[in-house]
Amino acid sequence: MGSAALVKNYSNQLAGQIGESLVVAELGRRGFIATAFAGNVPDIDILAYKSGSTVALQVKAWRSGSVSFDAKQYLKIELNGKVQTVAGMVNEHNKDLLFVFVKIGSKAAEDRFFVLQRSHLAEIIKENYSWFLSKHSGIRPRNYKTTHCSVNEEDLQSYADKWELLEEAIKQQ
Repeated sequence: MGSAALVKNYSNQLAGQIGESLVVAELGRRGFIATAFAGNVPDIDILAYKSGSTVALQVKAWRSGSVSFDAKQYLKIELNGKVQTVAGMVNEHNKDLLFVFVKIGSKAAEDRFFVLQRSHLAEIIKENYSWFLSKHSGIRPRNYKTTHCSVNEEDLQSYADKWELLEEAIKQQ
């Protein structure tokens, strides 16, 4: 592995660390006690506690561009020859899991937070992936088998600072 690949991996890891720390700090401002798990728990980056209840959060942080996902985690994708089609949604084991996306700003107070449920993220991925496939007649340009998909800041705009989803999740516990 070349030094450029090592730098990129380190940069992504650092963005994740910064993102989790920013979310923990923001939760503290909002009256939650929160702790991060440093990648040791599947699907959970942070536990947030308030009023005797706990909610798990998944954090996705990025500095520029978009956040990448494997669409197969959210969509049923069929491959017929080289043509992919979206055949529906994956039955989610935790559709209500909360995601907090953090667009890391270049300096303090420029960070942006987007809060949404896993089911909402799945809908965004379905829309983006289906659009990309239709644009290319169902055939992925470089590798017809890939299921890479991305979510960008524009896709998340309607979820900006939707912290009330966390408050609702706490009340339902």
